[in-house]
Amino acid sequence: MINRTIPLREKAFEYLFNLEAMTTKEAKKLWRESIKKAWENKCAYCDTPPIDDKSLTVDHVKPKSKGGEDRTSNCVPACKACNHSKGSMTWREWYRMQDFYSAVNEDRIEEWLRTGRVFDYHVKK
Repeated sequence: MINRTIPLREKAFEYLFNLEAMTTKEAKKLWRESIKKAWENKCAYCDTPPIDDKSLTVDHVKPKSKGGEDRTSNCVPACKACNHSKGSMTWREWYRMQDFYSAVNEDRIEEWLRTGRVFDYHVKK
């Protein structure tokens, strides 16, 4: 029997080979962009695309003022209108009061918060 194990040093090199060095600012920007991309660059709450690149923000589902953290499991993309309107309210309480409320979208947000994945179907209103 031939031993086909790769020495640890070679494994480590394979893992490190594709790493990129970046600043904290660049890493944060990439993180924010990945959240927006996962939601197809639409607001997680009202499901509308932004007017421009700067009008889609990242909302802390549990507000930072109430102990919410900068974690993927606590952030969703939100248009400026939704983010501003929600303020420091809990997302579910605020969301259920909105004219654009959707139980399907509420489930999508829940799934994202649990798993970091968005349901791969489009919301029907």
